Amino acid sequence: MSEIYDLIVIGGGSAGLVAAGGAGILGARVALVEKSKLGGDCLYTGCVPSKTLIRSARFAADMKSAEKYGFQISDLKFKNGSFASITNRIQEVIGVIEEHDAPEVFEEMGAEIVFGSPKFVSKNEIEVDLKDGGKRRMKAKRFCISTGSSPFVPPIEGLEETGFITNEEVFELGELPANLLVLGGGAIGCELGQSFQRFGASVTLVEMADRILINEDAAVSEFMKGVFESEGMKVLTGTKAVKFHKNPNGKKVVTVESDGKTFEIVCDEILAAVGRKPNTSGLDLETAGVKTDQGKIVVDEYLRTTNKAIYAAGDVNGKFQFTHMADYEAQIVLQNCFLFYPLTKKAEYSVVPWTTFTEPEIARVGITEKQAIEKFGSGVKVYQVPFSHNDRAQAEGDPEGFAKLVLKGKRILGVTIVGIHAGELLSEFTVAMKHGLSLEDLNKAIHVYPTLAKITQALGTERTIEGLKKPWVQKWFARYLKLWR
Repeated sequence: MSEIYDLIVIGGGSAGLVAAGGAGILGARVALVEKSKLGGDCLYTGCVPSKTLIRSARFAADMKSAEKYGFQISDLKFKNGSFASITNRIQEVIGVIEEHDAPEVFEEMGAEIVFGSPKFVSKNEIEVDLKDGGKRRMKAKRFCISTGSSPFVPPIEGLEETGFITNEEVFELGELPANLLVLGGGAIGCELGQSFQRFGASVTLVEMADRILINEDAAVSEFMKGVFESEGMKVLTGTKAVKFHKNPNGKKVVTVESDGKTFEIVCDEILAAVGRKPNTSGLDLETAGVKTDQGKIVVDEYLRTTNKAIYAAGDVNGKFQFTHMADYEAQIVLQNCFLFYPLTKKAEYSVVPWTTFTEPEIARVGITEKQAIEKFGSGVKVYQVPFSHNDRAQAEGDPEGFAKLVLKGKRILGVTIVGIHAGELLSEFTVAMKHGLSLEDLNKAIHVYPTLAKITQALGTERTIEGLKKPWVQKWFARYLKLWR
């Protein structure tokens, strides 16, 4: 006989933990089914390990730039002479953070934790192959599927046979590859590629599109390509990997095509970072009446699937592959699971911030200049200021980058920040856009000097100066001055 719950959450990543924990606190009978460990990709193979790796890489880069801070450059070596010292540190950080996601934490909130692999056996019932053996039947009034995503491996000839790593293996490397080939110029490829270049590997990044970071402003792509190349990384855009094999020396070889010509790149390791795919296999979603599209679970504005008793949050619905968006969507699901109209809530995606944690960081909310012009045509204004004009950035020794603001009238359409701590600086604009505040509203707030946040007022100053330079303003003020004098 099936056990009956108010809510069953499938997948213990960011979205699943928020949904299960929240439901438990509210007093609902909730079960969280996870096949492996609580915490998901973000904790074990995503955000946490990558940012830990990036921090160590930044330290290495700072040491190489010691002279600009008034120190002599000294030799930098891995602790105990092994790259494992870096990946061991990553595992230590994961070990500290995973205590926050321990089963006991969520059990105290009121959620039952079940470890095993689930599949739907009807529209409101699952069967779980328990991790420690046996099976369980579980039924619920509502379900939340939050099984996340995993690396997409491109079907390129010879890749599987040649061997490669993804973000699921890269944080456990014991040795630094002398030559690393990175497939993909998105956020993951750029973050990890730059880090390994800074650790001392010779990195070649191959991107099929005509520029890296294709989702960002074109100026960002060009700027970051220059940054990477200045650090020694080879960045090949408009270049397609067509075949892989190993040479007689055991080295990995990729044949690439660019401008109708082919050539080979020899490397010690291949990092595949070309995208991610939703984790839906094995769930038997068809049995539950849940429709998918290219692996993504189809959801409506309320994050309901085609089975209105089943919701999907996080990477698995294909909306956004960000931990903070999984958290946000889980909150929407939690509200919609237990409340009825008009207390239900639609997911709203007009103001979604994100950051790529390269150095300098790339942070964006809203639309780019190109997207704004395509959408609104005339009336779009763009203001841009360099970080080199920010006194704190100069004092920190990080004057690279810029902040770019896109407006229509007084409405902020989008902001892109490329610079030190860009992800932190973006939040002010995210709040402003969410609540309809203008640039003038932000500029009226007093910002501490010297801080990086003064970049906000620098953008406001650009707009103010533009207004003061208008002929009618200067003409009016000239007349006023005659009266005043």
